[in-house]
Amino acid sequence: MRSLRLKLSLLFMLVSLVAVLIVALWFNEVSEREFCLYCEHTCMMEGDNGEGDGQDCFSATMSGAREQAYLDALQHSLWQAALIAAMVAILLAFFFSRLITGPINSLKWSAQRIRDGDFAQRVKVQTEDELGELALTFNSMAEQLELRERGRKQLLADVAHELRTPLSIIQGNLEAWRDGVVAPTAESIAPVHEEAVTLARLITDLRDLSLAEAGQLSLHREPTNMQELVSSVLGSYSERAGTHGVALNFAPEAQLPPVDVDPGRVRQVLSNLLDNALRHTPRDGSIRVSLSAGPPEFLTISVEDDGAGIAAEDLPHVFEHFYKVDRSRERSRSGSGIGLAIVKQIVEAHGGQVRVVSTPGKGSSFSFTLPASHTESA
Repeated sequence: MRSLRLKLSLLFMLVSLVAVLIVALWFNEVSEREFCLYCEHTCMMEGDNGEGDGQDCFSATMSGAREQAYLDALQHSLWQAALIAAMVAILLAFFFSRLITGPINSLKWSAQRIRDGDFAQRVKVQTEDELGELALTFNSMAEQLELRERGRKQLLADVAHELRTPLSIIQGNLEAWRDGVVAPTAESIAPVHEEAVTLARLITDLRDLSLAEAGQLSLHREPTNMQELVSSVLGSYSERAGTHGVALNFAPEAQLPPVDVDPGRVRQVLSNLLDNALRHTPRDGSIRVSLSAGPPEFLTISVEDDGAGIAAEDLPHVFEHFYKVDRSRERSRSGSGIGLAIVKQIVEAHGGQVRVVSTPGKGSSFSFTLPASHTESA
């Protein structure tokens, strides 16, 4: 038997029939015994009154046609009631088994639709019991699968779009050199090299992002002095910030404990945040990097700028793949759109959290936490 409904129906019927049979046999035995006791008691009462022999009276009473007819009618009614109860039990068995298997079949059909690629499939929640909770859980799972599928398609489209631009530039210049339209000089080679570097960086970022989201991003943790690490990263950005007319300021707290992190990955996080800040900070603006203790067992690193800021409706999406606050910006100014997504994945892989606070027209503040090391700083 492969049908759950049939199994449940047979189970309900078996339980009901056994219960009816036990009740019928028990009532038949008890009714006959109690009837005999009643007749015996009646005859004994008559014998005590001098109206005859009690034993003869009992035999006569038990062999009487009316008494026997009464006992037979009682037993006949009992078995009729048992038969009716059995029929009702069979009907109720099919009814309740359908109540149980109906939602299960709906789940099965919806699961088959999702298996075939229809991620918009949902199950109607009909009850508030365990089956209703199962339906709610199934709908939540289906919603997550739909969001993931939508994100996967959007990611593929965005990757194709981001790869198309550098490849088109490289292809166009190569064709121009091949046809002799443009001579391969240092000036004409520079943009091709820049796009090749951009393409390599994008591919590396995509690889890191996929590894992080799959939980396979390798981290080589060690106690790290964050003051030295942040100062080193800022030193590599000082010339670039000066070219953009942006001031870099670093304000660490004194005597901070080391953090238990992968220094290379933390450099990547800081670099992505500084790249983002430099792209959105106007000339004569400033970027402030702060380093402080807290929350307990963590250090907090913040990167603040006084750029255009981020609108409230965009804040929940800034860490999504390829999300760009201002899609009208040219590509060189808006970046690839996965830097902040990588920041979030790397920070969370370390056990920290990242957050953003922004006021349109006044700037943005990106901060993240890293776990402190229990090893004393050298």
